[in-house]
Amino acid sequence: MAIITFDSGEVVRKFQEEDRLGLYHVCLATGDSGANALHLYNEKDMLGEIYVGPYLTFQPDLSLTLIQDGVSGYALAALDTRSFENILSKKWWPLMLEKYNGRSPENFNEREKNLYRYIQNPPLRPEKIVNQYPSHLHIDLLENAQGRGIGKAMMLHLFETLREQGSKGVHLGMGAQNARAFSFYSKLGFSLLDKNDDEWTMGLKL
Repeated sequence: MAIITFDSGEVVRKFQEEDRLGLYHVCLATGDSGANALHLYNEKDMLGEIYVGPYLTFQPDLSLTLIQDGVSGYALAALDTRSFENILSKKWWPLMLEKYNGRSPENFNEREKNLYRYIQNPPLRPEKIVNQYPSHLHIDLLENAQGRGIGKAMMLHLFETLREQGSKGVHLGMGAQNARAFSFYSKLGFSLLDKNDDEWTMGLKL
C-alpha cells in the first residue's frame, strides 16, 4: 500500500523483502558521496549490507522504498540508536563477519578492506549526540529521482513517524565532501553537530 504518491507516478511505500537487492543497488549507485560507486567495489552487496540491510531487517517499519520504474531510493531510520547498535552487535555483524571471512578478505581492494574493518569494529554514535538526538536516519535516491521534492516528502514522513513513536530528536551522518546533501539537510532544518575529515554529523530536534 502506498504511503505517498506523486503526480508524476512515483510511489513511496513501506519496505517489502522483495525490495532488498534493489535497495542494495541504490546504496552502491550513490555510494561515492552521492555518485555511482559501482566501479569501486567487486563485492557488490557489501556497501548495502552495512548501510541498508540492518534497517530492513531490524527496523522495517521505518524503512521506506521509492518506486520509480523499479526501486529507485530509500529512506531508513532507527528509533533508538543505542538499542539498534546493540541488536546489530548480536544478530547482524556476526553474520556479516561469517560471510566475508569466507571471501578471502586479504584479496579485497582498499575500499572493501575499510568496509571489512567497519564490520569487525562498528563505530558507536557518541553519547553526547545520542542523548539529545536518539534516533538516526539516512536517505539515498538515484539521480533521476533527485531535486523534485520526493526526498523531502520521504524525510517529513519519517520525522512524523518518529515523533509519534516518542523520539525527541534525530541525527544523521554524511560524507564530508557531499555538499549537495549538506544543502538538502540544512533546508530541512538540520544543524551541524560534529565533523571530521570524513564525516559530518547533523541533528534535528523533533
